[in-house]
Amino acid sequence: MKNVKVVFGNLFFALLACCTTDPVDLPRGAYGEGVLVINEGAFGANDGEIYHYDTERAAMESSIFKRANARPFAGLIQNMRSFGPYYYLVANTGKVEIVRAADFVSVGAINGDLVNSRSLVATEGKLFISDWGEYDENWNNPDSFIAVVDGLEGGPVRMKIAISSRPEGMAIRGGRILVACQQQQLISVINPETETLEKSVPVSGTPFYFFDYENRTYVYARDATSVYLNRLNPVTFELEEVHSFGVENSIYNGNFALSDTGVLFVISNQANEDVVVMLSLNTGTVLEERFFSGNNFYGLGYHEATQTLYVGEHAGWQGNGSVLRVNSAGERVDQLPAGRGPSGFYFP
Repeated sequence: MKNVKVVFGNLFFALLACCTTDPVDLPRGAYGEGVLVINEGAFGANDGEIYHYDTERAAMESSIFKRANARPFAGLIQNMRSFGPYYYLVANTGKVEIVRAADFVSVGAINGDLVNSRSLVATEGKLFISDWGEYDENWNNPDSFIAVVDGLEGGPVRMKIAISSRPEGMAIRGGRILVACQQQQLISVINPETETLEKSVPVSGTPFYFFDYENRTYVYARDATSVYLNRLNPVTFELEEVHSFGVENSIYNGNFALSDTGVLFVISNQANEDVVVMLSLNTGTVLEERFFSGNNFYGLGYHEATQTLYVGEHAGWQGNGSVLRVNSAGERVDQLPAGRGPSGFYFP
């Protein structure tokens, strides 16, 4: 998330990229504050990128990966994960690149053997990457897997752990790796030391991502009529409780935002517009059915310090999108430039 500081800067670095393959020298810690905007990129163009919004200067800086490395990212960014000093940019085009969090200079990548990578965790000195695998003739993914890479700065895939079809979000809890598997609506539990699948746990709805609230782990899931928040037992990872909310057509990629007070913001695609719905994890109720409305909503993020909701809109995939900032009253504060398909936000 950044604003408008780079008209001349973009031209300068575009010219520089034509003349050198060395990374641009950036101040250390340049991206340690503010907001990072994940722009997925358009299918076929593979123009995913990360923007940075400097909240102090109200300035948006575009394409920080390209700026730091003098080359485009060249993929569709599905997810960005933070582990230690690195960010891991996971593209569903079978690409993972590792950058230093301080300046976004690339330190490595995964070499081959990925197909449709979705998310990643780092533990035991290894990387574990969820991947849908190839499509079959019926557009199913029967050969999904978790790729294992030795070392936290990338390298070759050493092995693949077979897993239930269409693994999405991943989390590390209680010394185990949890994987949300869409096709069979279950959670797979992997032992990272033995690199084996230990058990599978059915959940309500199609699961996407894990999140924590009040020291409990939840799985965000959905179907055509409802949103489900599945609470897991911290020891057995079995399902303890399910909160069900009547939210129709919640956005397919499961993107949501969570406040420290247990309020969730969810996008619902309706007939003539998109709306942001507010849910309460504490009461299990819908707080507001129409907190904010508009068109082409694609991603959400919540900045706790300023109680500001960030909404990514994709402009109908006709060029670059934008970021709408919304205050606690559901009123738009401003609109910031973004890349293609702004789908998520990270607050360092």
